[in-house]
Amino acid sequence: MSRGYRQNVGIMLINDKGQVWMGIRSNPSNSPYRLQMPQGGIDAGENPTEAVWRELREETGLTPHSVKLIAVAKKWRKYDLPPELFPRRTIKGQRQKWFLFLLTGSEADICLENGVYQEFVGYEWKDIDTIAALVIPFKRAVYESVVAEFRPMVVRYREENI
Repeated sequence: MSRGYRQNVGIMLINDKGQVWMGIRSNPSNSPYRLQMPQGGIDAGENPTEAVWRELREETGLTPHSVKLIAVAKKWRKYDLPPELFPRRTIKGQRQKWFLFLLTGSEADICLENGVYQEFVGYEWKDIDTIAALVIPFKRAVYESVVAEFRPMVVRYREENI
């Protein structure tokens, strides 16, 4: 943990049309902000690369056979957890390293049921310019920053496949 922030990885997964995969969170079911990109903690003894492959598999069912790593974010990003939403929190927030992946396999390779805890109940493909507005407000600045860094690469894939 880096001074109160849990180490974490984030995943922007795009298809060949340059659309971004947004998971529909299973909990809370009544929230207007149920969409988010996959993310998860870095376990003890893991480095960010090991963690991102594990998280990708756990949250989407995808493996290296179905995706291609396109880019790794140049810097770590962080967000604070609002105390009013997380009154019993033991950390300030998340410190994240983001990765950009291209789905090279089929959508049929996506499997949200991992047998342990199902993070997402469904997913939608969204335009990169809309995703920051769709997430819970305390994560928005991180999403805007990730979009700014990865957008040129995502647009390239979109333009190549129009």
